[in-house]
Amino acid sequence: MHNINVLYCFDNKFWKLAAVSMRSLLQSKNNDTFISIYCMVPRGTCRAARRKIEAMAAGFPNCQIIWRKISQRENPFKNHSFSRWSPVIFYRLFAHKVFPHLNRILYLDSDTMIFGDLASLYETDLNNCIMGAVVDCAQVDDYNNYMGQTIRKFQEKYIPNGFYINSGVLLLDLTRRAELDTLPLTEIPCEFACPDQDLINMVFAERIKYLSLRYNFTDAASVSKAYDQSDFHNARQNYIIYHFYSCKPFVLPHSQHNLHLQFIRTAAKFGWDNSTFIKDELKYQNKKTNIPGLRLFGTQMRLFGIRMN
Repeated sequence: MHNINVLYCFDNKFWKLAAVSMRSLLQSKNNDTFISIYCMVPRGTCRAARRKIEAMAAGFPNCQIIWRKISQRENPFKNHSFSRWSPVIFYRLFAHKVFPHLNRILYLDSDTMIFGDLASLYETDLNNCIMGAVVDCAQVDDYNNYMGQTIRKFQEKYIPNGFYINSGVLLLDLTRRAELDTLPLTEIPCEFACPDQDLINMVFAERIKYLSLRYNFTDAASVSKAYDQSDFHNARQNYIIYHFYSCKPFVLPHSQHNLHLQFIRTAAKFGWDNSTFIKDELKYQNKKTNIPGLRLFGTQMRLFGIRMN
């Protein structure tokens, strides 16, 4: 039996995405894999999240859900320097404090879907590195993309001898607690675009093992200097973890239509459809969203003026 620990960090805005990701994780695992899913959530997370997720997990063998509510006082990243971002994005950075009994954990972003057993990934030899992660191929090598330009400048300044990684999938060695405690908690450079991810890249650049692209692939990925052509094309055809960070899975039209359909079919097991996620996106963005053209008028959703519900 393979025993693996998986971590999700989410709040009221993202719990439904996390639930879909968890279901894809459990329906893709092998029978000889036991998965312990750890959920770090802020106090005040709705009861429906726990009820729905536990009911879903009850339908799968060899798994358990462990909840850990985080108070604002417990979050070391609660100072004013980080106030513009949701505190949830920093939870994974102090998981080693919250779960002192664990030696290793695999963190997954809520906007991922899993298409294979993760035991091999979990048991990867980190070669004395503090964590394993996939190089961010969607942005760094895109010379016409503003985010790509920002991250490339960051890479040149802080990690000239390495590559900028995407922190949506992290294999963490929690036994390296003293090193994990070295993250700066008060000041971050003003050029940081993704503070949690940038902190990881800045502090641990020399101690990150680069994982196969198959474990964090996205539709916007392009060939990176960190991987050769065969690695890239193999990942495109045989990804195990797909990350929707460039285009959320509920947005239509979606660049990866088949993946969108798989997401919707999985979400339907909970009784949800596209509009469920779009409503949440709008609700927690104060009627504004990072989806271009999407607006809420009363209870009516419109995308570039076209009614969506």
